[in-house]
Amino acid sequence: MFLISMSISISMIERVELMEKYKIIFLNGVTSSGKTSIAKAIQEMSDTNFYHVSNDHFHSLLWDFLDKPAQDVWKENFIHSVHTAESIALMYHSINFLSESTNIIVDGMLFETEAFTSKYGKTNYDCMREILHGQNMLVVEVYCPLDECRRRNIARGNRGENQSHEQDAIMNKAVRHDIKVDTSVFSAEKCARQILDVF
Repeated sequence: MFLISMSISISMIERVELMEKYKIIFLNGVTSSGKTSIAKAIQEMSDTNFYHVSNDHFHSLLWDFLDKPAQDVWKENFIHSVHTAESIALMYHSINFLSESTNIIVDGMLFETEAFTSKYGKTNYDCMREILHGQNMLVVEVYCPLDECRRRNIARGNRGENQSHEQDAIMNKAVRHDIKVDTSVFSAEKCARQILDVF
């Protein structure tokens, strides 16, 4: 009886500690799936402030520190470059630090490349889980059919037509998502509400 009571007490303490921590909402999906629109909707609809970070922010940050030859190498094979892996790892460490003082929405893609595993000895997903272990985090699958993503890429004009398909081919299919939202069925606002209702 004592052991059961002790385990329940510890579990309750862990839940309270998580509730007191700032929140991290990790939006995982390919380009043009609707992550940024959902992030903006969450910021507008939530009663608390959320700081928005994305892979693109950290790609740009690292880009500014590279000389032109290194930038040219990165351009040639962007997704599979070691610099892309470095910028993503930098983002995870920054999120871990920022989460001590604010809620965060992460606009990310948990894709896997050989450059990531050779650089860090683990997958992108495992690296994220290790760095953000113990955080009060909700991992959201942002889903959109790839044909609709292609249509959106063409309409945007600043994405490759098949970019979402190419990213989907290397996305980690073993990610444990806490919730899934479908942006081909629901608006960004409705998807944001679904997320906020469970978190």
